Amino acid sequence: MNYGNIKLTDIANGEGVRVSLFVSGCRNHCRGCFNAETWNFAFGRPFTEKTEDDIIEALAPGYIAGLSVLGGEPFEEENQRELLPFLRRVRA
Repeated sequence: MNYGNIKLTDIANGEGVRVSLFVSGCRNHCRGCFNAETWNFAFGRPFTEKTEDDIIEALAPGYIAGLSVLGGEPFEEENQRELLPFLRRVRA
């Protein structure tokens, strides 16, 4: 899985200050999409174990309200294979 961007302090994509992960890959191609560059599954950088560790570390401060996973489309099957184990780590 690739990702297009990670915002370590984001107030636009959920309640409170959040960490936002924008995954790559989407087959919906919605008209007016504000992230059309993330439709391509190859867009961005590889989502690695270090990426996971960096996000988990960014979630640690008390002022961070949570993680928002956006896209692209997080529910694409290819993305779910990577995201589900990662999200289990986040919840642990």
